[in-house]
Amino acid sequence: MKKILFLMVMSVAVAAHAQEPPPPGKMDRMPGAPGKPRGPRPPHVEALKVAFITQKLNLTAEEAQKFWPVHNSYMADLKKAREANKDAELAFEEQALSIRKKYNNDFKKVLNSEERVNTVFKLDRNFNDMMRQEMMRRGMRPQGPQGPDQKPDRPALRKRMMERNQRDSSLRKN
Repeated sequence: MKKILFLMVMSVAVAAHAQEPPPPGKMDRMPGAPGKPRGPRPPHVEALKVAFITQKLNLTAEEAQKFWPVHNSYMADLKKAREANKDAELAFEEQALSIRKKYNNDFKKVLNSEERVNTVFKLDRNFNDMMRQEMMRRGMRPQGPQGPDQKPDRPALRKRMMERNQRDSSLRKN
């Protein structure tokens, strides 16, 4: 039963993530290279995120069919806000908060629980932290708001990540 549910969720996720092919010449660029724009996340990372969130939220097939279109729309709005406020972190945070408030009700309609809605927001952050940690473990340089030309403040970054992980440790145990 779980395998069938997982396959259904993955098929919904793949359909939801379908995109037009990139314009010619864009594939030559290496994502994350200095001076080059970062491309979209690789499909396997998106599939990992779908599986991670689906498992942690324990979504049923019906919930997953309703949840992923809302979540994809939420992520698209956050991405637009980030692109519109590349150099203004405070403005982005304010806009991101209003987006979260807007989607809070949409997620609540699908998930039927305020606790599960809060878990969605935490899981997004946790998944991104896990990806950053994996990149650091592999020796890749994460790009944050500071831009590709500046070195990240690794001790401060590690400290923030450790603090966040400690706050959310109870979520990861479940």
